[in-house]
This record gives sequence, C-alpha cells and structure tokens, in this order.
Amino acid sequence: MVTLEAALYVSGRALTLEELSNIIGKSQSTVQKLLDELGFEYSKRKGALEVVALPRDRYAMQLRPELTPSVGRLIPGGLLSYATLQTLVIIALKQPIIQSVLVTERGTHCYDHVKELVEKKFVEAVPEGRSKTLTTTPLFADYFGLDNDRIKLKAQLKFKMKKILEDQREAEEVTEDEI
Repeated sequence: MVTLEAALYVSGRALTLEELSNIIGKSQSTVQKLLDELGFEYSKRKGALEVVALPRDRYAMQLRPELTPSVGRLIPGGLLSYATLQTLVIIALKQPIIQSVLVTERGTHCYDHVKELVEKKFVEAVPEGRSKTLTTTPLFADYFGLDNDRIKLKAQLKFKMKKILEDQREAEEVTEDEI
C-alpha cells in the first residue's frame, strides 16, 4: 500500500486504476480494495490530504478543499485570484465560448486571466478566426473533482464553484485586512 500511496502523492495528477495496477503489480480489484483502505485511513485521520475517486476509474491524492483558502498562497505558481476564478467559472459554464464573447462579458482584463488559465492547463484555447475558442481541460475537472462530461460538469459546477468562490473571496478579504 505504501507504493500506491507514493504513486498518488508524486504523480500530481489523477491516475487510472489500470495505471496504479501496473505500478504496484497487483490486479485492478486488489488495487481497488487498497485504494478504499487508503482513502478510509486518510478520512479517519482527518489530516490535510485526502484520496478521491474521480470519474472513469481515476484516483488522486489532494489537499482537502477546505484548507485551500488558508494555505493556497503557498502553492507553487499561486492560487487563482477571485477575478480569475470568476472567469474560469464563466468559461466552464458556457463552454465552448469564444474569447471575444468572454471579453465582452468580463472586460479586457480577462485576457490576462485566460493566459494564466492556459498556462496552468485549466483551459484550452484553440484559434478560431481572429479569436479563440475556450474550453476547460481534463485537469480542470480533476482539480475541482468534477466529471469530464460537459453536461455533468456544468451541473456539478453550479454547486461546487459557488462554495469555492465564496471561500476564495473570504481568503482574499482576510489577506487584505492583514496588510
């Protein structure tokens, strides 16, 4: 189980049941049982990390979401600002969306948001005429624990992003008050 835990920790991305099975040299059913045990141990500990099951038999180790507002500024590359997160939500809910339409809704500052989101691999920008078509990536879905299917993602997003945006806004207000 230690190698399984190490694989989840160092990967930095979701791993499939098949990948994990190949890494530790056990059957997928055995890996599934070990993942269930590992997830239970992390849940019972109530520590900073959790093992999460994602759609299509994928698993990841991640920071518990409720801790992100307080320690997010320590993450390499930094967290997304509240404004950038708002732009990401609009892209996710209206995808595929043309960047020029997004700029009309959000203002020219969102060019910087899109650049950051593309750099962090949360958004894909495909040239279309003089603009770009923006869509979210599988990394975005994994990072926020959403389904990769766009219809399911949008439904889940409406519930989850409201909470994430509120937490992020509160964290930024606390940081501003400390300055």
